Amino acid sequence: MFVGVQGHDGVLDVLRRAQDGDRVAHAYLFAGPEGVGKRRVAVGFAQRLNCKDRSPGADGCGQCRTCRQIAQGNHPDFVSLAPDGQFIKIAQVREVTRSLRFPPIDATARVILIDEADRLHEAAANALLKTLEEPAPRNVFLLMTSQPNAVLVTIRSRCQMVRFTALSRELVAAWLIREKSLDPETADELAAMSEGSLSAADALTNPALGALREEWLRNLGELPRMSPSTLMTTAEAMSVDKETIPAVLDVFRVGLRDALLRAAGRPPEALTFRARAPIGGHLEPETLVKALALISDAELAHIRNVNPRMVAEHVLLGLRGLWGTP
Repeated sequence: MFVGVQGHDGVLDVLRRAQDGDRVAHAYLFAGPEGVGKRRVAVGFAQRLNCKDRSPGADGCGQCRTCRQIAQGNHPDFVSLAPDGQFIKIAQVREVTRSLRFPPIDATARVILIDEADRLHEAAANALLKTLEEPAPRNVFLLMTSQPNAVLVTIRSRCQMVRFTALSRELVAAWLIREKSLDPETADELAAMSEGSLSAADALTNPALGALREEWLRNLGELPRMSPSTLMTTAEAMSVDKETIPAVLDVFRVGLRDALLRAAGRPPEALTFRARAPIGGHLEPETLVKALALISDAELAHIRNVNPRMVAEHVLLGLRGLWGTP
């Protein structure tokens, strides 16, 4: 029972055929963007492997004791590892691998789920590698990552890669309408901004983020008409804390990208804000390209801990200089 899994029919088909054909690999690497359902698939696969009431060819029932315990994360043969601080440490890996010498307690296959496998400390990765090179029977590793190239090459080579893609805009919008009771226009915009991630879409429904998004889209459109004193006041508001600047820059990028796509003659379907145009259509594509480069430079400066007020003033003055007068 793959509860809540959306848009990954191909992945589910691969896993189902592997189990039904008695060809389950000892290790899989689930690779794909954050928030698209990799963990949900992992839990559903663990249930399918171990469900006590599963009919041939069917998924886990979701109702038996085993399925419920796996869903709740407290089954003795469903082990989950996640970073402890910055890394997954060697002590965590050793604690798990010691138990692999013994058969599962109450499952057909013990499942070891490793979140953010790209954050395995080098020593932990090498300890895990020894286990993957000589896998014990009835143990299945499910490694998950949004950065497969950051996973040790020798670990990648001993796992079967399962690739997850970003969810479609339409699917995410439908989820927001159904689960968050959003109106279709708002759901469509947030779905585009989420870049195919349900977790990102969920975070974007925060009312405070929604208010910030609307405020700074409005500021972006009004920038050419701002007086110098208003612009400085706006820069002060933009730099009120370190969290505000990256959120504002993200809003600016989306608005500028839409303006560039409009200037290039792209259809409304390609835009984030399909039903509105936060920036007027008087800007040339070359100007918009320079504006987007300015945003990228500002993001890099923020990451390098440049004074927030200086970053905000540089962005707003730079955009106003590019804009000229409408």
